[in-house]
Amino acid sequence: MSMNLRLIATRAATALAFVCAGIAPAGAQDWLLNAGASHFYMQTAKAGKIIETHQFTGLDGGISKDGQASVKIDLTSVASGVDVRDVRMRFLLFEAYKFPSAEISASLDMSKLQELLAATRITYPLKFTLRLHGLTGEIEAPVYVTRISDKSVAVTAVKPVIIGADSFGLTEGIAKLSEAVNGTPIVAAASFTFDLVFETGDRLPVVQAAQEEAAKRKQQEETRAITAEECQTRFSVISTTGAIYFKRGSAELDVASAPLLTSVGDIANRCPSVRIEVTGHTDSRGSAEANRQLSEQRARSVVQFLVQHGVAAARIDSAGYGDARPVAPNDTEANRAKNRRIEFRIVI
Repeated sequence: MSMNLRLIATRAATALAFVCAGIAPAGAQDWLLNAGASHFYMQTAKAGKIIETHQFTGLDGGISKDGQASVKIDLTSVASGVDVRDVRMRFLLFEAYKFPSAEISASLDMSKLQELLAATRITYPLKFTLRLHGLTGEIEAPVYVTRISDKSVAVTAVKPVIIGADSFGLTEGIAKLSEAVNGTPIVAAASFTFDLVFETGDRLPVVQAAQEEAAKRKQQEETRAITAEECQTRFSVISTTGAIYFKRGSAELDVASAPLLTSVGDIANRCPSVRIEVTGHTDSRGSAEANRQLSEQRARSVVQFLVQHGVAAARIDSAGYGDARPVAPNDTEANRAKNRRIEFRIVI
């Protein structure tokens, strides 16, 4: 290699390593995550041997000039190829109506990343903060950092990252998932793998254009009309969340119910050709007549919320069944809580 070519190659590698390491030379740019070239997977296990793979298609992130890296994962984008499984993940496990994203952040070690000057790929001891389901945890995981070119780097998991459900308040969600599949045992942990590509320089406009296009597709997907079957799948899952709350002994909705009921309204407006029935249910404490009246009043309160949020009143019916239709024995507080519920179904 001639002296000039060697000098050019060295400068290019140095610029790349310096940007990744946070020693950005004058005029250096941020790095953006190329979501179209990146992948983020989650694997779960149930019944002792059944492995299910889910991909998160909604990714965003970047690396700043000073070495601060961040990745946001849209939890509503979880996709396994099975609609009901994805809906359960969103509503029962992640509670994405309240916690729509997971966020990863890290400060890069510039001295370690300088090894990219002499190698195409290095192993990097990544330490990152994960914000998930309203909780924050610190995680360590080795990754490969690969120099694809002077404008592209890839960050890949060396091995699956195991995250326990109890670390991020997901144990109750696991239990709800298990109930949804007839009590099938589900491992209370998941493994995550990823391959993330970051780009800079004249690749930035291309990546930014792709981000804008992805945002448009997301908006279209979230507002597209859905079939009556898809609507019922979502309502059936939502009916088991236990996330609609009332003041004790009252039909007054608690403000904590708003996130889930807002999602119900969005879904209802995406299947405008069907009628919707909202039914209220109670546990067995109190008289049968008092329970029936309370359940009717609570169902009407939910209807009122949906109408105020854009669902046509003519499309919604309500009814209350008191304690006449339990889904569990009224022998423990946990079971009584399951019986105190609001259910949704479509009436074609």
